[in-house]
Amino acid sequence: MHNRSGIYFHIPFCPKKCLYCDFFSVTKFSKNTLVEYGDALLAELESRFNELSGTETVSLYFGGGSPSMMDEGFFRKVADRATELGIDLGSCEFTVEVNPADIDESWIKNLKNCGVNRISLGVQAFDDAVLAEIGRRTTVADMEKNIPVFAKYFDNISCDIIYGLGKNRKINQELEQLFWLASFKHVSAYSYSRPERENAPQLLDEDETLLQEKEIRDFLQKKGFSRYEISNYSLNGFESKHNMLYWTYGSWLGIGAGAASFIRKTGVSSRYADDIGAFIAGDGLSSVELTLHERLEEFLLMGLRVKIGINLNDFKELFGKDFLELVSEKTVSELVSEGLLDFDKNAKIIKCTEKGSDFLNAVLIKLFDAIRN
Repeated sequence: MHNRSGIYFHIPFCPKKCLYCDFFSVTKFSKNTLVEYGDALLAELESRFNELSGTETVSLYFGGGSPSMMDEGFFRKVADRATELGIDLGSCEFTVEVNPADIDESWIKNLKNCGVNRISLGVQAFDDAVLAEIGRRTTVADMEKNIPVFAKYFDNISCDIIYGLGKNRKINQELEQLFWLASFKHVSAYSYSRPERENAPQLLDEDETLLQEKEIRDFLQKKGFSRYEISNYSLNGFESKHNMLYWTYGSWLGIGAGAASFIRKTGVSSRYADDIGAFIAGDGLSSVELTLHERLEEFLLMGLRVKIGINLNDFKELFGKDFLELVSEKTVSELVSEGLLDFDKNAKIIKCTEKGSDFLNAVLIKLFDAIRN
């Protein structure tokens, strides 16, 4: 992954802010603002693309907010500009997040014609009571109408599900109905984390949350999905290329208000301010070079989320030392003996066991404390 890269475009516009959402987005904007923001995204892409020199760009990803607020012509401009910059859209994973309430068939067909080959649907729940509780403007009727249209044009469709909210929820039944509408290849199942907002939905108790998670996991396993990351499941070959760049310490440009970047070869992280006006004006980008300790923590935090774990040869290439020179061998041995880590010295791999994945935060706290200063 070290020579692969991706580009993330943040579209921070939503007609309505969901009650669980903690991402930067705004609900008041004009059509002219959308046009100016789209032009600014293209300008930043052109000015910053050279930061990815020496890498193969394997992913374009539009997230939000609601990328479905952007008109059809915007995605055509991005596709044309990406091609001019030398990105091979034919071999690239080109993803757009979509709220099923926003679009019509013409808009969906246009995405396909622009080279988009992967759709990530913000489902969250397939139950109108739960959707209302979390403040979604999408209804089950919207999804019943539009998801089959996406399936008509796209083979690679992912969906997001949130668990840990919705008391006495029948998640297994929700998933059955969803998979009847489309043959999903990827599912992101996120445990609800309550934001600091007065009207945010309440968390369920731990037992009910764990039961919902188990129902999701059991359902997907029966469908042939594997859990390749803490919160992500896919059929073989349909793992998210874009998110794998994050988890394997690849390089990515994040473009747009509130978006962050990381360039592996320099170790530099950068981020745009949560300010749409500043972004349109070409301002608001700040950079920081992480310390060795910060980079190690980030590397462990991301790398141990994925089933394949951390490649220790890759670790040495990045940090210039063997893993056990920078992380206490005593702590690693303790975590292995507790059945939380699998450390294969011959294969040069360290990864969480299934048990370790379920207690990842505890594993990380111990490893962070074990970093040699």
